[in-house]
Amino acid sequence: MQDISLHLLDIIENSARAEAKNIKVRIIQNNLKNHLRIIVEDDGTGMDSPTMEKAQNPFYTSKVEREKKVGLGIPLFKQNAELVGGSFKMASEPGFGTVLTVDLVLDHIDRMPLGNLKDTLLGVIIGHPDIDFFIQLIYRDRSVEHCFHFDTKAIREELGDIPLTYPDVIEYIDQSLYEGIQNTNMEDV
Repeated sequence: MQDISLHLLDIIENSARAEAKNIKVRIIQNNLKNHLRIIVEDDGTGMDSPTMEKAQNPFYTSKVEREKKVGLGIPLFKQNAELVGGSFKMASEPGFGTVLTVDLVLDHIDRMPLGNLKDTLLGVIIGHPDIDFFIQLIYRDRSVEHCFHFDTKAIREELGDIPLTYPDVIEYIDQSLYEGIQNTNMEDV
């Protein structure tokens, strides 16, 4: 994968396939600690320990429609994190969902760029209108901390019967994500 946003897309799609109703995405850039953390948390079906171990193996997939039994999303994200001096952690329990945490060295020369975070997040929100997404972006520097929170559940409550896929709502979500990413300096990562 070319950038972190594509890894995020893959992980979020895994959460959706695991029947998640709520997905939290947190991205924390801490320039003081030279650290970038990505956390994806869902309330899907979860995994037992053996399945979690297998999910990190490129020759395993839970997708039954696949002819070839390989699943590269999680193993590649783990490999890319470890190659730049970072770490990859998964925690899961059947019936309670999964939490994936990836830590990266921010200024490592081989660290993938964040990529097109706005379009990735917009795509999963519109592509899965029945899932509630909570997105949190945090940027920390010497004298500054910028935070952005986006919650589809709150938007849904305001809209009533109007779906998230309504064109004006899509435009609002797109603009909100754009401004939030710009205001937290995440577009340069």
